[in-house]
Amino acid sequence: MKKLAIVFVASLLIFAGCKKNLEVMEPTPSPAQVTEMANMQVNPEFDWKTVKTVQVSILSNANAVLYIKASDGSAYYKALIPSGKIYYVEITIPSHAKDVTLELAGQHATVPVENGKINYMFD
Repeated sequence: MKKLAIVFVASLLIFAGCKKNLEVMEPTPSPAQVTEMANMQVNPEFDWKTVKTVQVSILSNANAVLYIKASDGSAYYKALIPSGKIYYVEITIPSHAKDVTLELAGQHATVPVENGKINYMFD
């Protein structure tokens, strides 16, 4: 019986020591808090576009399939291009892309995007 009383008192002390703070803290609203898109103030030079259009011109000495890929290997474009003629196409790529990988007939080349253009000649 004495052991039961000691266990009871010990459990009371444990549960009494576990007091939770149930106060709910409300976030303080900021005067600059924006609730609507119309109220947003954005720098006029900010570009909202997530993609950009790039003009591609490729010259090849063989009829082959051209792949235009991202650096991670995902394909932007695929087409069969003729030999001996400049192949022109306009593609859309992510605006953060600085270069693309061109693949044609087993050849690979990483080409920079300069002023919205990609020019390359395969051997």
